[in-house]
Amino acid sequence: MSEPAETHAEKSQRILGELTELGLTLARDLHARALAAETAQEAQALGLAFQRVSRSVRQCLALEARMEREAKADAREAVDRTRLDRDVRIRDVKRRVGEAMDRLIWTEADGDCDGIEMLDEDLALRLDEMALAEDFLKIPLETLVERLAVDMGLTVRVQPPAAEPWAGGRPRSDPLAPADSS
Repeated sequence: MSEPAETHAEKSQRILGELTELGLTLARDLHARALAAETAQEAQALGLAFQRVSRSVRQCLALEARMEREAKADAREAVDRTRLDRDVRIRDVKRRVGEAMDRLIWTEADGDCDGIEMLDEDLALRLDEMALAEDFLKIPLETLVERLAVDMGLTVRVQPPAAEPWAGGRPRSDPLAPADSS
């Protein structure tokens, strides 16, 4: 099995690390040679070379640190985007479940505003609790509605969906319609 290809960022990190090590090795050698110089002119030239090489090493280290900070920031942003995307999808599912449950709640409460308000609050709490589950977004909408209806004691009759969304100019029957109370 072959190794995955090195990314540009990984290659840059590797090269910078190598340059830092080479520069540090060279700086050490220049330092030793400058200390052992026999003339002031030779010591001055080696000192200037040491200064330039050590500056290069510091720049490599600073660039490595910057790249590391940027990589961490990119990773945090990716996690934040994933969380935001999940939150948006959860809100959408909760809205759609709420819309489907509104009909059941209205039928169950039979127009009683206090009853509707109580059931709406119960629904909101139950939906918030369900949304905490890792698999919440994987559960089909109809299943969520059925579970909530059963948990809340609402009567629901699930009908098999029609093959076509519109049949004969009329909308297909609603699979989440309340059961006939006859």
